[in-house]
Amino acid sequence: MSPISDDSAQDTRRRLLEAAIVLFAEKGFDGTGIREIAARAKANSAMVQYHFGGKEGLYLEMMRFTFEHGPTWIHTLGPPPRPEAPDARAQALERLKEYMFNFLADLLGCQGGCQLGTEVDRAANILWNREMQYPREHIEPFIEQSIRPFSDYLNACLRVLRPDLDAEGLIRMSISIQAQAMWVHSHIGLTRILRGAAYTEADLESLAAHFYQFALGGLGLPEAGPRQGAPTCR
Repeated sequence: MSPISDDSAQDTRRRLLEAAIVLFAEKGFDGTGIREIAARAKANSAMVQYHFGGKEGLYLEMMRFTFEHGPTWIHTLGPPPRPEAPDARAQALERLKEYMFNFLADLLGCQGGCQLGTEVDRAANILWNREMQYPREHIEPFIEQSIRPFSDYLNACLRVLRPDLDAEGLIRMSISIQAQAMWVHSHIGLTRILRGAAYTEADLESLAAHFYQFALGGLGLPEAGPRQGAPTCR
């Protein structure tokens, strides 16, 4: 038997990973078979064992693969605010606004296209959401590694804006702020029913501005200004 070249092996491995992403997202772990994955990847089913040691190993590597190709915009933002800086509060407000804009842009699919290809990227999103809700124990380290930079950045902003918050308070505020964008992302169909159309890139600027102002109000900051939707005094 002739040896498998490195280029050929890597190509086969990637095709298997991408096929697994689509099928596991569509049918779940139990509903997807190794032969089905191999057929979609146009590979011999023995290659699953060769590259990953079986179906469980393939799922684990598939999730690692999706996390490695996940959102990277957090690294393009300005440095998080330092509490001791003289303009720390102004920095925290600006960084929070940038964070929320980029977070929403990524969820709406507006950030420079898909890294894995449209179908695979969409399926990876489904798997991400599923694992976030019901994480398998051996997937939790990948989730932690992936979301920690985002969590740390947002918390750095919140510590400057609300230094009175304890650890639990930070978690609750962080959840509340990000839940706005997550709802739009995970309830596309319901949004379409409620407003007649799902939110798209065209809505990004106004929606991000609304979420930012809503977050400032929820944080109880004077920068929030008049309550949105409230009548103005004359």
